[in-house]
Amino acid sequence: MSLRAQAMLEFDLPAAPQRIDELQSPDPGGEAWRVHAPAGRFLLICSDGALALAFEATLFDLLAESRYPAPRPRRAKGGSLIAPLQGGAAAAACYAWPPGEELAPAAATVPQLLELGRLLARLHQLGEVHPASVGDPGDAAKLLSRLVPGPDRDLLAPVLEAGLPALPSGAVHGGLRPARSLFVGDRCSAVLPSGFACSAPLVLDLAEAALGWMLGASRPAAVLRALVSGYQSLRKLLPEEADAIWPALRFAAAREGARRAGMGRPEPLAALKAVEALGEAEVRSASGAEDVQSLNKK
Repeated sequence: MSLRAQAMLEFDLPAAPQRIDELQSPDPGGEAWRVHAPAGRFLLICSDGALALAFEATLFDLLAESRYPAPRPRRAKGGSLIAPLQGGAAAAACYAWPPGEELAPAAATVPQLLELGRLLARLHQLGEVHPASVGDPGDAAKLLSRLVPGPDRDLLAPVLEAGLPALPSGAVHGGLRPARSLFVGDRCSAVLPSGFACSAPLVLDLAEAALGWMLGASRPAAVLRALVSGYQSLRKLLPEEADAIWPALRFAAAREGARRAGMGRPEPLAALKAVEALGEAEVRSASGAEDVQSLNKK
């Protein structure tokens, strides 16, 4: 029996649903689908990282309890938030698919981006009470091990190996990108799980979100400015966090490239080239890093 078939059985979904849409997998070790069933639509995620899936399900249960616009995880037959598969070698999580539509980055408005920034900041605040901690499933060492020697690896490896300095960490979404955000007009109606929730630097989570919305946008610096402004309306960046936006964006872009290369997807260097084309000075200006430093000196 396939992982998907096992997962659908565990979450009482029909073996032959009305329709199944395969979604872009966040990682070589994961798969995701949108399942159309008589009871509604559902997001089904299977992964070889059971701990990360459990962490994410617990986080989204906490978010739903706090009336955050996020779907509550559906409980498996055994009553838990995730279902072990293949004797525990893999696991699955299931969420009711909320209302709303995906938004293309090129069509995103400033009010929509401001709201996304605020929602990410609120998620970080609510995540402070998460009862567990789990390592990043997309850590640099794991991604580097999947890269084959060649020009792509030569450009991505130095950024991944450099990593980031020690920064304030907590429960993070893992990538609040266009595919994980649903909208009804200017209102973000739902934040979907990424499959990458973990304990990590908060500013890296902000960079991951910004990168996803900057790619494909006509004015990436304006996208970054709006997201960071929305974020700081609820949670002010510390000086060291504001100063780390540039390396965090490059690191997020290198991780995106390594995932694409590891899964055989085209243009693994596109994200890193887009960030570097924008440049450090523009990123620092758009993220307000210079303003934070000036205020800190006063």
